[in-house]
Amino acid sequence: MTELRLQRLPDGQYCLSGIDEGWEHILTSVPALLAEPQPPSVRERLLPNPTTNEAANRDWRELVAPELEALWRSNYETMAEDLARMEDDPDQRDCCRVFFPENHAAAWLSAINQARLVLGSRWDVTEEDMNRPLHKLTTHERDHDIFLIRLLEHVEVLFIKADETWPRKPA
Repeated sequence: MTELRLQRLPDGQYCLSGIDEGWEHILTSVPALLAEPQPPSVRERLLPNPTTNEAANRDWRELVAPELEALWRSNYETMAEDLARMEDDPDQRDCCRVFFPENHAAAWLSAINQARLVLGSRWDVTEEDMNRPLHKLTTHERDHDIFLIRLLEHVEVLFIKADETWPRKPA
């Protein structure tokens, strides 16, 4: 896999480059994963009851949860639409790049984080699992998804670093 890079351009737009076949598969798997129906255990992790009051929880499930799910769907659809515009990177052989507007960055971060939560919830991943050395991961599907969670964490860090290095106007 190549080194993935995320830059904020002078016009505020983002450019994600260094997308080889491996990264392309990982990035495009995020919207695909989130579009799948999730098992009850995952849904409970993503949308837990906010109180011990059953009436309040029922109202929350009827009024708030559908709005959250619509927001999440919008986020991963935005990411998928941006990724559909991936193009060959003229500066890096066998790699692609994608440009997307500044106001899509939050949608990307949300979708990536949501994917990490879904994968972690599917396998009941613990902090101990996440701290296991990479060389101790096996070819089991669970370990594959733990590795994917860690790769997606790397992408999240790229977004944070790109934002931190962006020149800010003095207040």
